[in-house]
Amino acid sequence: MYKLLLFLKKTADENILNHFKDYTVKYLAEIAKKEIKIAEVESNLLLDQKYSLYCDLEVESKDAWDSMMNTKEGRLLNKDLMEFHQNISAVFVNYSK
Repeated sequence: MYKLLLFLKKTADENILNHFKDYTVKYLAEIAKKEIKIAEVESNLLLDQKYSLYCDLEVESKDAWDSMMNTKEGRLLNKDLMEFHQNISAVFVNYSK
């Protein structure tokens, strides 16, 4: 199993919040071909960086992830992540290792 965990850094800027919901999560849902739910981060007291929103995507393997990222939708997601990276933290988890 392979997972992408996306955390949106805490902000009061509505444009950033809306971008995460309307673009980043939308592109993620398009490559996954399923709904991606957004959760509020309620507490992260032990971290210096504070987060407001979270979502994740689980796929069967890193190869499956790589295949999804080589689609048109995957390229849109990759472009969005590169342009929006200062507002998010992305963590990849590989359970097969």
